[in-house]
Amino acid sequence: MAPPLLTLYSFTLASCERLLADVTDDQMSNQPTAGVNPPAWIVGHLAICTDYALGLLGKPHRLPAEWHTEFGPGSQPLSQQHPYPSKAELLIALKEGHAAVLEALPLATPEMLAAPNPLTGLPFLVQTLPTVGDLLAHLLSTHEAAHLGHLSNWRRQMGRPPLF
Repeated sequence: MAPPLLTLYSFTLASCERLLADVTDDQMSNQPTAGVNPPAWIVGHLAICTDYALGLLGKPHRLPAEWHTEFGPGSQPLSQQHPYPSKAELLIALKEGHAAVLEALPLATPEMLAAPNPLTGLPFLVQTLPTVGDLLAHLLSTHEAAHLGHLSNWRRQMGRPPLF
């Protein structure tokens, strides 16, 4: 993977940490309006996406299967009373996932990266991101950035100032 992409991957992790710096554990499951994902769901989702990236790189998942069900594609945030993992646990999972992906990336062969995108059930992603390399680039950049935009929106709806 290209160095600028790795810089962006580090940037999104640092941005996530900044966006959550003043958010308490009690606020992590707050959902100010319907359709706005709470921080716990967003960070859990980003953490399991590091597992998806690892899978594309031929590495095993690190997080529990329950996390993949709770935070996976198509999942919905649970009630504000749901016992999500703590903010610290979610951030550790995300940071460790980033580190594992960064460790696995140099082992990716050109053949692995040129393989077809395996998400056959999502035609739009296969059409626009036809290879594993394209999908990995998305997971490491635009996917994380989009969800951090959701987190920034959550902050604004909770009355917090923007960070950017």
